[in-house]
Amino acid sequence: MGNIHLALPSDAVYKVTNQMPVYGTGFNGVGLAYLGDRQITIVELHRRFFSAKGKYLIIAENKVGELYGIPVASVPALIDVPLSRIQVLPDSYRHADLLAIATHVCHIPQADTLLTVFLLDVDQLLPSS
Repeated sequence: MGNIHLALPSDAVYKVTNQMPVYGTGFNGVGLAYLGDRQITIVELHRRFFSAKGKYLIIAENKVGELYGIPVASVPALIDVPLSRIQVLPDSYRHADLLAIATHVCHIPQADTLLTVFLLDVDQLLPSS
């Protein structure tokens, strides 16, 4: 997304699908979609941090079984990252930055550089009131 890379724990990903109709006012970057008989709360992270639209939808499930959809511009990559590369973000950073929804960070070697990826907490996706 933009110039930052975000990730979800693979066990939180329910499904990746093409974008679907989203219902709501559009004012707060949160909408509602339907996957069969299940409701999905759509969290427009692109809108919250940047201003782009998604072509695909990552559907994630939180700890209590609610589904959240995150629109993304391209098909997400699945990367196996060793636990030794994943570090907890300091609370001071999380409380001071827009990425308060991220809990961990990892650096993945890519060609001649390191890709920095922020791991999102599915239970923190909705903006706080």
